[in-house]
Amino acid sequence: MSHSIRTLFVFLLLLTSLYAGEYPKTFASLGTPLYKASSQLSHFSNMPLIQKEIVSFQRKSKALKEQGFSVDKSEIKVEKLAYLKALRELQKEYDYLIHLLHREIIKAIEDDDYEDFIKLTSYNLETLLGPNSLRERAIRYYKKHKDKKKSKLLEHFIQEKELLNATSQEFFNQTKSSRFSSQKESYSTYKDVYATTKKYKKYVDIFFTNTNFYDVTIKVKSQYKNIQESCYKDSVFVIKAKSKMRYARLYYRAANARYSFQYNWIIGSKDVRPDKKYLYRLPFRVGESHMVSQGFHGKSTHKGHSEYAVDFKMDIGTKIYAARGGIVVKTKDDSNKKGFSKAFAKYGNYVIVLHDDGTFGTYYHLKKGGVLVSVGERVDRGSALGYSGNTGYTNGPHLHFAVFKAVRTLKTESLPIKFISAQGVVDKPITGKYYKAK
Repeated sequence: MSHSIRTLFVFLLLLTSLYAGEYPKTFASLGTPLYKASSQLSHFSNMPLIQKEIVSFQRKSKALKEQGFSVDKSEIKVEKLAYLKALRELQKEYDYLIHLLHREIIKAIEDDDYEDFIKLTSYNLETLLGPNSLRERAIRYYKKHKDKKKSKLLEHFIQEKELLNATSQEFFNQTKSSRFSSQKESYSTYKDVYATTKKYKKYVDIFFTNTNFYDVTIKVKSQYKNIQESCYKDSVFVIKAKSKMRYARLYYRAANARYSFQYNWIIGSKDVRPDKKYLYRLPFRVGESHMVSQGFHGKSTHKGHSEYAVDFKMDIGTKIYAARGGIVVKTKDDSNKKGFSKAFAKYGNYVIVLHDDGTFGTYYHLKKGGVLVSVGERVDRGSALGYSGNTGYTNGPHLHFAVFKAVRTLKTESLPIKFISAQGVVDKPITGKYYKAK
């Protein structure tokens, strides 16, 4: 090894060791974010109202960081517990600083001081715009004034929100809604989930019917006048597939008694408990290999609702197969439109299969006329479902596969899954790697 190469090697080794030891290892999950925030807070140190608190936090953070390195080398339990207690106190100070910054951001919005607003929201400090209500308010204000000066951080949040909205449209993360009242029994255009009443002299019973092949999670909001309610379910509940259930009995308390209901629902049951041990087969022909073009937590579109989706690159017309058996509950194959923007999300063709544990498998971007199964049909693991394509929100031919379930907030979430392959069990599909179906 030449002298110059040896010198470079030693330098890189030293650099690596320094980087690895940048923060204390003891209680790193609590300490490291605080130490990183200490330097990030420097961006706000010229603000008189919080300057004193920032300087205090940075001083304590620096001292505690040094203590942490010392604790890393210690085996004394009391020292570790004392360090943990000090970290928790530092966390309280950080939370208070963030509270002060939140207050200043709100004040800038209310005072219509865009210059201060931009100063406060131009740096990606952890949890700075963490609360959804504050983030939404900040984005609305920013959109009205961004022609004056732009913020990279807020532009990032806007793009991220648009991306999540687009991907949610692909996989039925949108709720359906309807209304009815004592004046108008139903003014819903949806016939798959609907409300009916049975009237008696002194009361009326409210029923909900689900005609789908799958359970739905429903949320009901009611308004009454001179009504006493007796509910049989919580405001958020599940209606089983192909069933009717009584929701409430309303007793009239006066001649002018009135009631009205607004209800929203989404595909799937919030009460589902996924089988975490199940091994899915790869959704293509046995012996074929296809590359993962985007895996879990993909930077392009696999975020939020779709964080555990997997994209397999494949030519249009490649036959796809059920990764798990179940009942086909939704299909679409009448579209030939595509494009890499949210405007095209609704044009994607798909097959949705309801599994025995109540989760759903989504096979998306199929070709026009490429569905081989019908709604209500039971398919086995390995059954042919259709042909891959390039429709909907896409930038190239591929199959998008994900397993999802409903949650109480009337959203759906994708689930981490495992595949069986010729290479063994795959629990984290790697982008750029080929996997062979077994």
